[in-house]
Amino acid sequence: MTGAALPGDGEDTSLAATLARVCAQLDGIRELLATAPDDVRRDGEAALAGLRAGQDLQAACRALHRALRRAGVAGGLDGITRGVGGLPQTLGRPTGPPVLVCPVGQCKRGVLLDDPPDVSRMCRLHDREMCRMDSV
Repeated sequence: MTGAALPGDGEDTSLAATLARVCAQLDGIRELLATAPDDVRRDGEAALAGLRAGQDLQAACRALHRALRRAGVAGGLDGITRGVGGLPQTLGRPTGPPVLVCPVGQCKRGVLLDDPPDVSRMCRLHDREMCRMDSV
C-alpha cells in the first residue's frame, strides 16, 4: 500500500488521502471488480466492505490492493489512486504492452519489455526477477 511520502515528491500518501482517492475512483474500481474472476471480485468487495465498516483500514487497503493487482491493474491500489497505470480502458482488461512488475507486489515499478537492455529486469530489493504481466 502507500507509505510515507518521499522527500520532495509533494504527494500526500496518508491513509486519509488514499481513502479519498478510493472514494473518487469507486465506480471504476467496482466496474473493474465486476468483470474480474469470482474469487478476485469477492476479495475486492470484502475489502471495500471493510473500508466502509471502518474495520482495520490498513488491512482492508492491502486486501484491495492485492485484488486490484489480481484483476489486472499492475500498480494495484497505487495504480488506481495515483494514476500509475490507472484503470484499464476496457473494463476488467489491462491495456497496453506487457510489463514486468514487482515480484512481491510491494512497489509500483514497471519495466516494459522493449525498454533498453540496461534497464534492470530484477527487483534489486528482493534480488528476484520481476514478474511479467500481460494484457488479456
